[in-house]
Amino acid sequence: MSGFLLWWSPEGAALDDGARARAERLLARRGPEGIVRREAPGLCALHSRFTEAAGAEDDLPIIGDRWVVAADLRLDDRARLRAQLRDAGAEPARDATDAALLVAALDAWGEDAARRLVGDFAFAALDRRSGQVVAARGNRGAKLLFVARTPQAIACSNDVELLAGLPGVDGSVDARTVAEFLQSGAPWSTARTFHRGVARVPASTQWTLPRGGDARARRVWEFPHPYGPPFRDSDEVVEGFHEVLGAAVRDRLRAPSANVLLSGGLDSSVLAATARRASPGVPLHALTLTSEPILPDAESAWASRVADALHLPHDVVHALEDDTLRHCDDPGLRTPEPFDEVELTSWRGQFTRLAGRAPVTLFGEDGDALLAPPALPTILLTQPWGETWRAWRDYRRKTGARPWVGLREWLRGRRATGVADTTTPAWMRAEHVRALRATEQGPAGVPDAHSSLHPRRHPTRWRAVDALEAPLWETVYSSLDPSITGQPHAVALPLLDARVIAFVFALPPIPWCQRKYLMRRAFRGALPEDVLRRPKTPVRGYFEAQVARWRASGGAAREVSAAVEPFVDRERWRAVIERSPDTEAVLAAWRVYELDRWLRQPAVDA
Repeated sequence: MSGFLLWWSPEGAALDDGARARAERLLARRGPEGIVRREAPGLCALHSRFTEAAGAEDDLPIIGDRWVVAADLRLDDRARLRAQLRDAGAEPARDATDAALLVAALDAWGEDAARRLVGDFAFAALDRRSGQVVAARGNRGAKLLFVARTPQAIACSNDVELLAGLPGVDGSVDARTVAEFLQSGAPWSTARTFHRGVARVPASTQWTLPRGGDARARRVWEFPHPYGPPFRDSDEVVEGFHEVLGAAVRDRLRAPSANVLLSGGLDSSVLAATARRASPGVPLHALTLTSEPILPDAESAWASRVADALHLPHDVVHALEDDTLRHCDDPGLRTPEPFDEVELTSWRGQFTRLAGRAPVTLFGEDGDALLAPPALPTILLTQPWGETWRAWRDYRRKTGARPWVGLREWLRGRRATGVADTTTPAWMRAEHVRALRATEQGPAGVPDAHSSLHPRRHPTRWRAVDALEAPLWETVYSSLDPSITGQPHAVALPLLDARVIAFVFALPPIPWCQRKYLMRRAFRGALPEDVLRRPKTPVRGYFEAQVARWRASGGAAREVSAAVEPFVDRERWRAVIERSPDTEAVLAAWRVYELDRWLRQPAVDA
């Protein structure tokens, strides 16, 4: 997880010393080993060094004869990429870094290079011949990428706050994004940020930014549509799943040591077992977060079962009563944007522990979305009725449970119209509610915030794709960023690997996507049987208990400043925050505290 900036002035102007120094201070939180700066007339490229992280590079940023490259980069499936480059006439060295492979790909395929890459990446590359910048964000968007344009320059970085403070960039608050945040907790316009002059490159997307005129946008990765050739038997499926998940984990563990966030659930347990199998030479440490003692919670006991079975060193961290809903009272906290996480204080504390043990952590998001089965009418579009019936019967015989066929959800999904039609809090100002229904352009010179690049509803796995494309993912990715965690630490999500997604989407949904049957079958003998049989058991009542404690301690009596007045009817808001029995409504109203904190937070140089 490295920080970068690529700043280019087509007219040859220089980035002033004050702006460059500020950028270096912001990037320092992403790399503990100092800043590398490379400059040329009209060019400034910065990179924060974090060489222990998977994919971190010594040779970034690069200013070459043709390409200038700055990136946060980890390329996967490198052998396949080398083979494709050799077929294209390039001869990458055996020890070529990810950055060198990226430059070779740009030389070979130009604007098409990002479509040939697999991995988590965010890069900006200036083509000095054509005078345009290519800004691309990897397969599922786990690494962030932002763009700002002024009449004098084009700038790209993975730090939104850095770009908002550059000369000529409009860093003022984007009112529409604030309204989206207050409504749903996450901006749902794909290209907007909280700063009017800074745009977000959407996940799986590339922008080509010429020196004049608007950007061109294209998808660099699509969810696959296979209903592939049938597997011969269950053993072939299991072997294939181990192979593809092992490759995804192994590519992310190019590090001296690693952590795994071990919840005791199936997803994180599968990743821990895979890491032990695929990368036995990488020391692995498990950390479990539990809601105890605030609420009874069996997660730590289940996680301990898994850790013992895998012979993992294991720490359990208990929730603290004064962590939830409290970080808005911290006058020294800075975040680049408002952040809808009531346990941010605890989250940052856990990352301090993780970063102290290893440079990389495996995170088990999101097996539920990946393995969300399609409803029966969707299955029958690609699988004969007789084959579906036999699979349904065999699954019932083996497990004793009926497969989920989801007719009611299928009908509801066909009627769904998107995030914009979710419930809007009654305390929001009417003008901002109206703005949520309007279609507006994004920041000047970048594609529309409501991009038409989103794929049409997936023909065979639309429930999984809708879940994996939800706007909430931008908040998830942001929550793992050093600007939020406060630590230069890389978090890897192997279940979102493009190869894993392609493999799962090619499987017959019955039985493999039923109640995570794929994981339960594939890890027999590798994980304890009671862990494999355990149903999904969400903890209930935790936030209800925390809200009650917060109110009892006077937290809900705290006022907000006049800064939120343009967005919030404070009288209506106060009624919800103090008296509403609906915990979800109270947590939504709490976002006003977070917005107030962000609007009043100290300047970056304070």
